[in-house]
Amino acid sequence: MATIQITVSDDEKKRIDQLFKNLGMTISSATKIFYSQSLHDNGLPFRPRMNKNFDKKAAITPTINDKGELVLPADVPEDVKDWVENG
Repeated sequence: MATIQITVSDDEKKRIDQLFKNLGMTISSATKIFYSQSLHDNGLPFRPRMNKNFDKKAAITPTINDKGELVLPADVPEDVKDWVENG
């Protein structure tokens, strides 16, 4: 057996947990369904596409400071900052 771990914000975790609970499953069982269907389809089990309202200017462009550290723009969402800092 293998373990797969991902990081999401606390808010996303609560919302995802509630969504799947409403569907009668756990996050783990929903994830297993996603992986099984991906293997069955030999690809993603849905068609990836951009939201019509996608703002192309929303891309995050970090820089590197004189110390070689990654510097994120000031307007980066907190969950992105947390992910960069904590993985």
